[in-house]
Amino acid sequence: MTINNLCTTELMHLPSVKILLLKAALKKNRFYSQKNSEITLPIDKFYCDNVVFNESSYKRYHQVVNWDNNSEFMHPCYLHSLAFPLHLKLLLLPDFIFPLIGLIHVKNRIKQTRPIKKTEKLRVLSSFGKIETHPKGWLFSIKSEFFSDDNLVWQGVSSNLFRANHERTVATKDELSTDAFINSIGTIWQLDSSLGRRYAEVSGDFNPIHLSKWLAKLFGFKQHIAHGMWTKSNCVSALQKITPSLFEQAFEINTSFKRPVYLPSQVIMTTAHFGPESGAGNEQQFMVQGAGATTQQQPLHLIGNIGTI
Repeated sequence: MTINNLCTTELMHLPSVKILLLKAALKKNRFYSQKNSEITLPIDKFYCDNVVFNESSYKRYHQVVNWDNNSEFMHPCYLHSLAFPLHLKLLLLPDFIFPLIGLIHVKNRIKQTRPIKKTEKLRVLSSFGKIETHPKGWLFSIKSEFFSDDNLVWQGVSSNLFRANHERTVATKDELSTDAFINSIGTIWQLDSSLGRRYAEVSGDFNPIHLSKWLAKLFGFKQHIAHGMWTKSNCVSALQKITPSLFEQAFEINTSFKRPVYLPSQVIMTTAHFGPESGAGNEQQFMVQGAGATTQQQPLHLIGNIGTI
């Protein structure tokens, strides 16, 4: 792999999330003073050459997301949490003008070329991706890549929305359809009030909207909500039990986050085959929705798919 030293900062180790979150809380909002200017993203990159899996950390993560701790392989979403400090470093750059409070994680894509063993040592590189207008504001992405030697083994792209009135007309893009789930039977999940705090402890994402009802109310939520990446991670754990062969090869998981999952709550995960022939192959589509008795009480929280690449 080639590192461009002109725009890349090499780190000796992954930084402390708690220190970065404190800096994030103190960062000034520069967007509204520059909202009429052309918006660009910094070209800076952050690189760490020494990523070793900590046994205690990944075991606690695997426990919270219901991954088989006896497996020799890492949960695919665990690498997202390892890259999260680098995401924060990018968001804290002086040239990044959006405020950190209020950013919404709306999509996440993970590509993995092979199973990743718990004993591996990896390198990670994170940078901004593209920025585009969205019907509700500005949509930008952060890309992270993990390498084993010079081989790319994992790539994640997180798309985030900053709500703003940009006074531009933007066409709504096609989203994943729920048609494949007709007559499908789902699995009920009971989510307790402590889930947000437990996932924060293993992922490093201590956003206050996930920690308690009272903190979430300060940011406009009626109660605290589950992390979108916990919901995705738990879906991945369930899918691994349904079609383990998918995770033994190169695969891609695409996820769109819809409405928040309030805590505590009851939700339903449903799966369906997709592809050229319905019911054929390992490709799976999945969604999580509310477990209410009426359609109004069954909001769509997450929808995604996983398939070989």
